[in-house]
Amino acid sequence: MQTIGRRKVDNEVTRKLKKGKYKSREGGKTRDYRYFQGYILLDVLLAVFLFSLGFATLYGLYERALAEAHQSLSLMEAANLAQMKMEQLAAQGWRENIDAQRCLPGRTVEGNEGNLQWRIDSNWDDIPQLLRVKVNVHWIERETSEYYQIESLFEVE
Repeated sequence: MQTIGRRKVDNEVTRKLKKGKYKSREGGKTRDYRYFQGYILLDVLLAVFLFSLGFATLYGLYERALAEAHQSLSLMEAANLAQMKMEQLAAQGWRENIDAQRCLPGRTVEGNEGNLQWRIDSNWDDIPQLLRVKVNVHWIERETSEYYQIESLFEVE
């Protein structure tokens, strides 16, 4: 018996394997053991190919997930900015908003915050004393113009 690593191997078996004396029977034919040694290389190449293919797929999914996360973050920032602008208008009296030019009926007020551009459009509604206010937020993401809009009606006395 011979010890290879943690295994004990019979010397007779080892000698026969080295000399290629073990034979296998396939389909009634006797083949030399050395005939099958090339298949190990093909198995390894196939395993490496499949691993690489799986890794490339996972990397592509990871990249797409990051892009989607960034896009949803931009949309959330735009929604928060639009809501904040609308709440700022609602918190003040409408005479104060008009005097401070935060909201001008029939006109547009614009501004920037970071990479987000906002615009407040306001017009009198069909019903007297109702002011229709729209807050639009625009931004550029991956060479595409994106926008978010909210609209509300306010009673002005």
